[in-house]
Amino acid sequence: MKFILGLSGLVLFLFLIVHMLGNWQVFLPPYYMNVYAYYLKSNPVVLWSVRLFLLGALIVHVSTAIKLWKINRAARPQPYKLLLPNQASFESRTMIVSGLIVLVFILFHLYHFSFKGPPFGFFKNFLFPLSKQMIPDVRTMVIVGFQNPWVTLFYVFSLSVLFLHLRHALESFLNSLGFVNSKSLPWEKIVAHAFALILYVGFLIIPMAIFLRLIH
Repeated sequence: MKFILGLSGLVLFLFLIVHMLGNWQVFLPPYYMNVYAYYLKSNPVVLWSVRLFLLGALIVHVSTAIKLWKINRAARPQPYKLLLPNQASFESRTMIVSGLIVLVFILFHLYHFSFKGPPFGFFKNFLFPLSKQMIPDVRTMVIVGFQNPWVTLFYVFSLSVLFLHLRHALESFLNSLGFVNSKSLPWEKIVAHAFALILYVGFLIIPMAIFLRLIH
């Protein structure tokens, strides 16, 4: 079950890398991000195949995490009188909580930009001219979306929780594959923390740059 949890999480992690690279186009002229988004949606078969695959990976990941959490709880029905978590990190003790927060963040992110629910329905009015047609102006949607301080604050908080979640998840996955933690050089911890930090900074610079009016 831990291997399934790690493998489904790895799929989501790889998607995050691709998603981050696509989002970085907000730093380029409007043409690039808007055309990128347009061509992604112009092939619904491929788009929905990827979406359903990611949805399946997310469902497997969440359900397996909850099952493992229940197994751990059932293994010790009587809690410790004094909890001294000398070995367990803060991230490992709060994985189920951080995972649920990340899940709420994913749902909000879809509601915010993909579904454009109230009060973000006006995003549908943002259009960009491409040849002889008008396509959705995704770059303007992103910029206007992160000019809201409450939205930006929630994204920053959620991305910080995601960073803590990823940092432990990647390390645990490498350990589940059989790599032994070396006290002299815990390379799997270094690699996991480095990748988590790269994703964290890579995603964080976008809302922060927009909120600080560094991107127009």
